Amino acid sequence: MTDAHTALVIEGTWNDADWAELEEKARAVSEAGWWIDQREADGADLIDLLDSATERGLGTENPFR
Repeated sequence: MTDAHTALVIEGTWNDADWAELEEKARAVSEAGWWIDQREADGADLIDLLDSATERGLGTENPFR
């Protein structure tokens, strides 16, 4: 997430609203294995990775979300 923030907001053209939307999508993926598998990914790739994860249904089982 830190690398993605750097690539998209600090070095890129995203604003805080864009980043907040991506954070919400990231919070929806709570499968630890997915995050471990993506730990070496380029920060700018997080957008596509999260899109594919949410399309596959990797979400959260937390009933309070």
